[in-house]
Amino acid sequence: MKIEVKGINKSFGAKQALTDVNLILNPGVIFGFVGANGAGKTTLMRIIMGVLLSDSGEVLIDGHPATASDRRKIGYMPSERGLYAKMKVLEQLIFFAEIRGLDKTAARKQAIDWMERLNITEYANKNLETLSTGNQQRVQLAVALIAKPKALILDEPFSGLDPIAVKTMSDVIREQAGKGLPILFSSHQLELIDQVSTEVAIISYGKIIVTGTPKDLRKQAKAPETIKIPTPLASIFGELIAKDEAAHDQAQHVAVKQGAKHA
Repeated sequence: MKIEVKGINKSFGAKQALTDVNLILNPGVIFGFVGANGAGKTTLMRIIMGVLLSDSGEVLIDGHPATASDRRKIGYMPSERGLYAKMKVLEQLIFFAEIRGLDKTAARKQAIDWMERLNITEYANKNLETLSTGNQQRVQLAVALIAKPKALILDEPFSGLDPIAVKTMSDVIREQAGKGLPILFSSHQLELIDQVSTEVAIISYGKIIVTGTPKDLRKQAKAPETIKIPTPLASIFGELIAKDEAAHDQAQHVAVKQGAKHA
């Protein structure tokens, strides 16, 4: 599956959340999406999934406008977990698998397989609310993967995970990309963006300000001795975002001065 985002714009009242956003998710690519809180990452993911409608622009899947049927083939892990707190883990996985079209037997097999793969088998008969945040994350990932999706959209999949769970999550993401799935994931953890991604996009104030491979972005960074953060990409991320924010703040200042002048 190939997913294209073309000229997406979205506003909420007076706030412009996304401005002319373009992205291409090719098969087998792990696309790391980084930006500050409120930069537009979650909004774009929701538009790709059809949870939100854009004001303009389009989402294409394999060259045609995305349909509900296309989107059902995408495994989605939202930032706000959409699971049932008082439902047992195994029952929950079977339930979501059946919603995605698997019969009872196939749903149960997939549920058991993913619980084993994600090391949550011991929680099969426990209510979700009794699990730690990290284990709830694993259940949410299992839900995204249970119906053998053709692509993955993962919003902050590493949030709340311990180092062992981070490794498990990273391995699963790489494994799925190796099967040809395009994967878009967001994270505030720059070292994970650097380590896991094959391509990166930085978003600031709703605009994509740079895309490229981690190697390409490292070439744009300053000399190693000037980097104060122990992450190669952190320098270029911080520099580009700060530059864009400074320009944004300057534009706002000019607009305020002009408004006062004409008042």
